[in-house]
Amino acid sequence: MVKNNLRLLVEFLVIISGVLLSFYIDDIRELKNKKLEKDILIGELVITAKEDLKQIQNLKKDLIKVQENINIFLKDFQDRKKDLPDKQIAINYLFISEKMSVSFFPQDGIFTQLISTGSLELIESSALKNLLLRNFTHYLDRNQANNRTLDDLYLDFVNNVEPFITVISKDKKDASFIYTDRIVDSYSIDSNYYLSNKFKAYLSSANTMVGKNIDMLNLFEKSYNQILELANKA
Repeated sequence: MVKNNLRLLVEFLVIISGVLLSFYIDDIRELKNKKLEKDILIGELVITAKEDLKQIQNLKKDLIKVQENINIFLKDFQDRKKDLPDKQIAINYLFISEKMSVSFFPQDGIFTQLISTGSLELIESSALKNLLLRNFTHYLDRNQANNRTLDDLYLDFVNNVEPFITVISKDKKDASFIYTDRIVDSYSIDSNYYLSNKFKAYLSSANTMVGKNIDMLNLFEKSYNQILELANKA
């Protein structure tokens, strides 16, 4: 009787141990798969981060040129005279109106996958996790707010400036990154409006908002470079 009970106990312990071992092996396998998935996502994150950096650099070039063109106008009518020829005004204004509201759209799909799969928690570097959270939440929200403001300003230009400074454009053959470059086809410049305080006010507002957009892009650029540095070590 005692032997039978002992045998049953041993069999029970063997079964329980086997079940527990099976659970343990499954957990190890699941963790290994999650880590593999995390590594794959980090690799994809590096690719998209480099693409976003390229986008940022191209947008910054355009926005800096927008500010340069605005400053050319502001300098031109300091003496209350129009020294620039109408064609040059048309060329500069077209670039300003086309490029001042260009927006940066971060590729946040990989970050969303890191969250949804639980892979973010498997990233050992707390610095990298914090950078990702800041880049794709706080910075993303600020960027969207900037984009909305720039869109509103662009509509103000369309409704209030373009009836007086009208530039008809056509596509340029060697279009630049994302936003198609256009060239002047025809134009009509109201000299009185060009020299008015109202036009100057619109240009000043555009200059300020473009500057804020450049500042936002600089934050993103710094953040992406830090993300790449840490992701390559992860």
